[in-house]
Amino acid sequence: MYDSLTNATLGNLLGKRPFRCYDVVASTQDVARNWALTDPTLPTGAAVIAEQQTAGRGRQGRAWISPPGASLMCSVVVRPTVPGEQIGRLTMAGGIAVAETLTPHLPGRVRLKWPNDVLIEGRKISGILSEATWLGDHLEAVIVGIGVNVRNDFRSTELEQRATCLETELGRGVDRRPLLADLLRRLDYWAARLDDPALVEAWRGWLGTLGRRVTVYPQLGAAYEGVAEAVDEDGALWVRTDAGLRQRVIAADVGLAES
Repeated sequence: MYDSLTNATLGNLLGKRPFRCYDVVASTQDVARNWALTDPTLPTGAAVIAEQQTAGRGRQGRAWISPPGASLMCSVVVRPTVPGEQIGRLTMAGGIAVAETLTPHLPGRVRLKWPNDVLIEGRKISGILSEATWLGDHLEAVIVGIGVNVRNDFRSTELEQRATCLETELGRGVDRRPLLADLLRRLDYWAARLDDPALVEAWRGWLGTLGRRVTVYPQLGAAYEGVAEAVDEDGALWVRTDAGLRQRVIAADVGLAES
């Protein structure tokens, strides 16, 4: 494959960044977490990259399936210095990083869907998963996992109307290696600014959820509908229900109504 991701092909591109690249792993999240726990000197920005995952996961334990060589799949170690209630901002940072990386290729077409999806005109092209790793009450690291569909073929599958990939949208091939380098640089930038109000404002600016009619599917209780009005500094979504109540949504799936 012309853009194979290997230790050799990425070495010069990623410079001094510590990284490990694999042909196949169960989950880059698990490899990155174990690396962070066993090496306390490992700095923020260290990355685990894989061509294929056999047990990749998304939000709420969903599987992230991708054929070998079809996606960018990486997990980045971040050692935040912000209060625990702000570590959810790393999902914001990941979303912004993906949006800024893809926009030069797809100007005006990239939007974020609360809380962790990147969409191209309503179809998912990327997802972000941030997982905190604790030792007792001490936060050791947050592992930010990012998957970007680059050449996944969703035609004639059940995902055809809900997912897309970069090469399909561009109608040409894409070298994943500079794309990865750009993505990691943008994540570095925003991960260093978790306590900066500019992070939340940038995230709000990319969100396509606000002002839209949504259906909220809580982890407990019945689904309900309303209008997504705002997001707060901790990343929670505020929804005005059809009954006129204003609900703060933290952990739930949210579906967008058709425009």
